[in-house]
Amino acid sequence: MAESVSVSSHADPGRPPASTDQVAPRYIPWRRAGLLMAITFSFLQMMNEVGALMSIPLYGQMSASLQLSPSEVTWALMATTLMGSVSIAILAKAGDVFGHRKMMYLCLVLIVVGYVIAAVAPNFVTLIVGRALLGITAGQALCIGIINDRLSVRDRKRTVSIIAAGQAAGVFIGFALGGAFVAAGLTWRHAFFFGGILTILALVGFVFWGKDSDAIARHRGTKKSLDVGGVLLLGLGLTALCIGISQSMTWGLTSALTLSFVIAGIVILALALFWESRSADPLLPIADLFSRRLMPAYGVFIAMGIPSMLLFNLVMGYASSPPDAVGYGFGLSPLAAAFIFLPEVFAGFIAARVVTRMLGLTAARNVVIGAGLLMLASFVAMVFAHTSLWAVLVVVFFYGMAYTSLMTAAVSVIAVEAREGKGAGTASIYIAMALAASSIGTAIYSAIAGWGTNPETMILRPETFTVGFVVASAFTLIAIICGLLLSKNLKLAGPEPIDMH
Repeated sequence: MAESVSVSSHADPGRPPASTDQVAPRYIPWRRAGLLMAITFSFLQMMNEVGALMSIPLYGQMSASLQLSPSEVTWALMATTLMGSVSIAILAKAGDVFGHRKMMYLCLVLIVVGYVIAAVAPNFVTLIVGRALLGITAGQALCIGIINDRLSVRDRKRTVSIIAAGQAAGVFIGFALGGAFVAAGLTWRHAFFFGGILTILALVGFVFWGKDSDAIARHRGTKKSLDVGGVLLLGLGLTALCIGISQSMTWGLTSALTLSFVIAGIVILALALFWESRSADPLLPIADLFSRRLMPAYGVFIAMGIPSMLLFNLVMGYASSPPDAVGYGFGLSPLAAAFIFLPEVFAGFIAARVVTRMLGLTAARNVVIGAGLLMLASFVAMVFAHTSLWAVLVVVFFYGMAYTSLMTAAVSVIAVEAREGKGAGTASIYIAMALAASSIGTAIYSAIAGWGTNPETMILRPETFTVGFVVASAFTLIAIICGLLLSKNLKLAGPEPIDMH
């Protein structure tokens, strides 16, 4: 565990054949095909963010149209991330076994179906079904599997930075699309139909520019099976935990009902990990999850997911509150409020390029620690400055720098450390953790909102936002701790393989 890791740890030129009778195809050239594939994958990740966040500005409409309670509104948001955290491991493993391209097609088709179901939903149950299908976001894990087989190590780093920039842009685009539909007098149903159209465009892009991996060749002649027991337990445990957290302020923090759901969720999650550890062919590689080199990188996504969902909900809630009526807020329309997150887009593009270079100059732990400190500073600043629109814009920019830096560094570590032929399965861990963290972050926001709502006016009290940002600040400490736990010898710098493209 003491040796340093180079970006060329999976030696490119001398790659072993995929099977005894078939040599793996060459890496695709970056300028002619690799860049187009990277842009396509970035667009797919952007659509994941749009699908998850576009509905936030539309919840007022949906709540009134379907007569949803505040708790039902929360679950309409969490359904997407909960489904994602469960389905990602199954689909990523299926991609490693049956082919990543096939599974990508399946994911995109199911997402389109989800948009259609959500768009025509006549009630809460149907809406939840549609929103859950939008969580079939295994695309990023499947992309990692393809990237590991089709791109050189240097081109993988380029692709990771492009995907990170696309994710940053997706946050703004998701909010902006929701706000634009409100401003145009259109309904949430129109917005979901439009989301389906965008996903079809992503599907078309993947048909032309998304390659396949060597997964089918690697598993030709082997027994193909999927043990889904552990992942089903994971979904059950995560759901129970989110119910306990989101309802804690309604039931009482120490009530028997709250404690029962939280404890049951933790116990079931532990059983899920035990199941996977004993499985002969686990969907989640537990050995990787708890390895010294990979565990801190995976943990970074907890520090990203929980604070981010708190930030999105708190900022959008404060920005759209009319000061004349409630005594605080900026009084912005949903579309105008979305532009608060535009600085994050610029920050994402800048950070993706800067961090890629930094990872070639210094240890990954230094990048993670620095980005964690920047994210902590951003949320601490938000505690005191969230009442100033200009201050919020500045803080969102630095938050975007921190978020993209953390993501790029952590994904780069995971991509280099992924075992050969296990790219999608390895990536599924961090994406599942990110989605689970987003679900927990949404549940925490629901609990904070339940505590901070005035029972007479049903309006959030101003101190609710301060408390929310304090809680978010606490979770950013996880990123700093994970950075400290990363090995000092884990470096992504090293001699680049000769590029013959």
